[in-house]
Amino acid sequence: MSPRKKPADQQGGYSGTAVIYARYSSHNQREASIEQQVAECQKFADANNLHIAEVYADKAISGKTDRRPNFQRMMRDAGKGKFQYVVAWKSNRMGRNMLDAMMNDSRLRDMGVRCLYTEEDFDDTAAGRFALRNMMNVNQFYSENMAEDIMRGMMDNARKCMVNNGGLPLGYKKGEDGRYAIDEAGAAIVREIYERFYAGEAFIDIANDLNARGLKTSRGNRWNKGSFHRLLTNERYIGVYEFGGVRIEDGVPPIIRKELFYAVQEKLKTKKNAQGRHRENGDY
Repeated sequence: MSPRKKPADQQGGYSGTAVIYARYSSHNQREASIEQQVAECQKFADANNLHIAEVYADKAISGKTDRRPNFQRMMRDAGKGKFQYVVAWKSNRMGRNMLDAMMNDSRLRDMGVRCLYTEEDFDDTAAGRFALRNMMNVNQFYSENMAEDIMRGMMDNARKCMVNNGGLPLGYKKGEDGRYAIDEAGAAIVREIYERFYAGEAFIDIANDLNARGLKTSRGNRWNKGSFHRLLTNERYIGVYEFGGVRIEDGVPPIIRKELFYAVQEKLKTKKNAQGRHRENGDY
């Protein structure tokens, strides 16, 4: 194993070429934006006489994964000796998982690169590195605690049959109380599809007719023979609310009669290749 290279500032103040790394997770609106992070990092570099050679930024990508294209590009460039410092807004930009963040920091140090943070001051001493590890531990706790809070809120909403994240099935809208409400225009299309399929009409013929009338799927797309299976098997249409293991009968206003729904399920079982040979589009 080759000896560890020494960071450029081993003997004193900063000197050399630096890059900026910024990351923004779209689910957490409280984080500073990419532009804000870069501006703070540039201000830090200017104040410390560091030349910024490049900005690496990953937008809407969690720090819980290292599958970040620009982060990986930065690590490859570090191995090529293109810079001596990485300037980031906070240590959690390097990964909220404490072990991964420490490993990334260690990998950079092995390549002679030191991480500097505009909002956190850790000197390159044993005490400074100890403080950095503690901060990374705090970041991990914050991330895990936030995830638990989010899941707790989602499960509480589920028990109240509230509309959770994700698209609404055709025929439903979010009511003023946050629960499912029937969208009559979409519900009429759903009922028509159920009745026409039960009567023996082919998916492709139903799709062609809906498209000719200018009707769209819930995502605003054209219908095709692969658009119907999820719609025809969705228990929400008979009033079943289901999310994250919570299942509540009559938790949603029904659109389809149960007798018709279960008759359609039997017909799907006996219909050869019910989804169509080429499922081009899975929305409804």
